[in-house]
Amino acid sequence: MKICILSDIHGNYDALKKCIVEAKKDGVKTILCLGDYVGYYYEPEKCIDLLIKEKAICIKGNHEDIFLELLKNKKKLPLFITKYGNGINLAIKKLKTKHINFIKKLKVNKEIVIDNLKFLLSHGSPWDPNLYIYPNKFKNYIDKFKKYKCDFILLGHTHIQMKKKMKKNIILNPGSVGQPRDGDYLAKWAIIDTKTKKIIFKKTKFNSTSLVKKINNYDPNNKKLIKYFLK
Repeated sequence: MKICILSDIHGNYDALKKCIVEAKKDGVKTILCLGDYVGYYYEPEKCIDLLIKEKAICIKGNHEDIFLELLKNKKKLPLFITKYGNGINLAIKKLKTKHINFIKKLKVNKEIVIDNLKFLLSHGSPWDPNLYIYPNKFKNYIDKFKKYKCDFILLGHTHIQMKKKMKKNIILNPGSVGQPRDGDYLAKWAIIDTKTKKIIFKKTKFNSTSLVKKINNYDPNNKKLIKYFLK
């Protein structure tokens, strides 16, 4: 079976839709998502609706925690808008009860078994969802990863693709669908073939011009949000 691994979508519906279309063409049967459906960009409700429709297996990211915190108390909203843009503000305005319930039910980590392979889904790391594990820092965490008895440990959060093969498992970060940070604007994700354990890193073109227009509309003064999509 081919499994699609997605992470860090961040309200970028155009990118998510293209990735799922391509995944289906590649014969994917199951979708796993590693968190951060909200934040930064502007169509989180469409992203969540699509993931529900596709019966994706999802966990929570740090931006879901931010969203739930702001639902309870909006005092920090201006601070988060300055840091992350108006995407989080739009999420508060646009997400309905079904979307909020979807987010509230998400777990921090999740273990699943597919074709006799055990997968551990985490956002930053299994022991800290807010930890950034970049490829050049991975060696600092090898001893911690050795404690987990599973075939694949799936991580997001850094927005950078990574594969590290250990003696008993593989650590995989598919990169970011919604805000890639590796030097080009293409949506990043990955496919795992459970029959061969082969990993294929994917780069998918989407309508970034449309996204840039939305950024200029909602966050005209936020250069950070737009820089990832300037060709």
